[in-house]
Amino acid sequence: MSRWLVTQGDRQFSVADLGELKKLAEAGKLGPGDMVQPPGATDWLYAAELPELKGVLKHTGGSHDHDDDVGHRPNRTPIIIGVLVVLLAAAGYGFVHFASKVPDAQNLELLGEGGLALTEMLITADPATMRSGPEDGASAAGSVPKDTKVQLIAKRGSFYQIDHGGQKGWVKVDDVVPAYFFADKETREDYDPIYNSDRYVFVNNASWMQLPDQRRDNITVFQLMLANKSKFDMTDVILLATIKDKNGKVLETAEVPLQGIVPAYSETMLGTLAPPDGDKESLPQLLTETTFQKMAEQDEELHLRWSPGIEVQLESQGFVEANIDMLQVRAVPKQL
Repeated sequence: MSRWLVTQGDRQFSVADLGELKKLAEAGKLGPGDMVQPPGATDWLYAAELPELKGVLKHTGGSHDHDDDVGHRPNRTPIIIGVLVVLLAAAGYGFVHFASKVPDAQNLELLGEGGLALTEMLITADPATMRSGPEDGASAAGSVPKDTKVQLIAKRGSFYQIDHGGQKGWVKVDDVVPAYFFADKETREDYDPIYNSDRYVFVNNASWMQLPDQRRDNITVFQLMLANKSKFDMTDVILLATIKDKNGKVLETAEVPLQGIVPAYSETMLGTLAPPDGDKESLPQLLTETTFQKMAEQDEELHLRWSPGIEVQLESQGFVEANIDMLQVRAVPKQL
């Protein structure tokens, strides 16, 4: 079932139809500057651009500033200025000297002691709490001192997964500043998909079905396409399956990890590769079709075990609505 996508800052969610969008707007939960993607579309619109929402959206004061940067990031200027002062002092630069020349991708390495690579981040909290999962209620897994360099692993919602000296955990997006924030506009646009990858990969044309034998085994098949609007290949996709009863009550959610690549500036269908006949131990592989086709070049018989759509096992029965949404994805870094 096709749904509308809504992006609010670092949060993305889906709604069923225009009626639900209007209810959010009337309740003040959807603003004129929030981004909306209609079902089946690839472009994003400001909520204020939808004729159906005119007169319904509530303005919170001031006009929305249409940011030229990709991803419509929240304003972090005060944080960035503070971090720049620390970095420039450590590197021996004067602020006046730096202000006269914004670093590009080549000379950005000069920032900070030992340099700051474009795929690294600087901790700005004092200290930042590292958690075991991407949510405020997750248990603490340690802390990271202010001004520490960390490596990005993944992003989910308002959290980054980081590597700090071999220790992995999740920190709030607002507790770090990515290195590319200090670069020129072109470099920021180039590297934004690395740090906001979930804003560049979209679920398109999603539908679901259950055949009688699949219903008996609690298998739901989701057919969908993933569209990548960035210049980076994307991988480590995790989808979120949600099923509801006839009253709209959520019965169950399940995280669905995928294998394979979503190529840069491309679209790919998803499918399921069944285990070989007689193999009772292995689980089906949920793959992007792009990756499967490369596998099949080495073994044409794989086509006999391939079927369109991803098979997801959900325990609840009697549901009437099933949705599939993007939860997490990682860009594959490369030097631009």
